[in-house]
Amino acid sequence: MQHVVRGLIHGAAICALAAWMSPLPALAAAAVDGEDTRARSRLLDFDIPAQPLAAALQRYAVTADQTVLFSDALVSGRASAAIRGRLPARVALEALLAGTGLAADDSDPQLHGAFVLRRIPASPVEDMPKAPALDRRYDGLVQARVFEALCADPRTVPGDYRALLRLQLDREGQLFPHLVRSTGNVVRDAALLGALGGLRMEHAPPADLRQPLVLVILPRDRVAGMPCETEGARD
Repeated sequence: MQHVVRGLIHGAAICALAAWMSPLPALAAAAVDGEDTRARSRLLDFDIPAQPLAAALQRYAVTADQTVLFSDALVSGRASAAIRGRLPARVALEALLAGTGLAADDSDPQLHGAFVLRRIPASPVEDMPKAPALDRRYDGLVQARVFEALCADPRTVPGDYRALLRLQLDREGQLFPHLVRSTGNVVRDAALLGALGGLRMEHAPPADLRQPLVLVILPRDRVAGMPCETEGARD
């Protein structure tokens, strides 16, 4: 049965991290024009807990006023990631799909900007049933280290800016950040990349870790989260 519904980032904090199975060109430039582009870049309030994917997509479609096409077989047995905060519709959908093995493609223009879900081809050595648990454990480590690094520099303390970064880890756990969306301040952008570029995890990443990871930093008044412990000492 084909569904047309109209209407992810695990770890709810000021910094939210999600695992992605493929590169993110759509996050840098949406493949739509005119009103669709403006509508998809508009920030919307999302509060969707992790749940069966079909139900999560229904909630997403209502919140985003966005059409999503998928089949019963494609989403059966899959669970969504949780998303919370003010995000563009496209970013929210990709975050919702994090860890599901699915991606959203822009449909034919005749379908008025609808998203079509598709399966992401798995690596021959990838063990899909085990990967999500491994990803989540290691993501938690990366998120903790990233948050510590951001809090250590007054220029990068989360609170009044937003940014989107793609993170890649090598076999030794060295982190390589790439800024997808600027903070709006070139000095802070450089400080952000400098702080994260010097990070090395104490454990090597799992061989089947889904990369790249995506870091979404939101203003504190947009997402619930704990402030940096030493923030008061910087004033």
